[in-house]
Amino acid sequence: MPSSVVVAGVFTDPELQNLPPGANDEYVVLVNTGDEPAALPGWSLTNLKADKAHHYRYLFPRFLSNGDPWELEPGGMILLYTGRGSNGCTASAGEARQYHFFQHRGTRVWVDDSDRVCLFDRSGTMVASHDVVAAERLA
Repeated sequence: MPSSVVVAGVFTDPELQNLPPGANDEYVVLVNTGDEPAALPGWSLTNLKADKAHHYRYLFPRFLSNGDPWELEPGGMILLYTGRGSNGCTASAGEARQYHFFQHRGTRVWVDDSDRVCLFDRSGTMVASHDVVAAERLA
């Protein structure tokens, strides 16, 4: 069954050379566009670079930082930050949950326009990808 989770974009500031600890000006957005919840624990996200190698692998956790299990409900969103923080969730009444995950890196990951975000399911099958383009970069 094809995944309904898509990589909606990558947002970064091209002027930054390094992110200081705690800075989260760079992030990837994933959205569940389907009608069913998606269980992403054990899925991974990488940066496929021009050298054709997958760099900066991030493995989605089984639990949030507070110990709660999670799944991405229809319309739900994940913001995967390059910087540091605690994995958690926010939601307003009647809205889909928005998850915040952190790679705990001190430098930018999505630095080249030729980079490609690749999302893999638990079996290692690539289920979504997205090319990084300058238009997504924050002013």
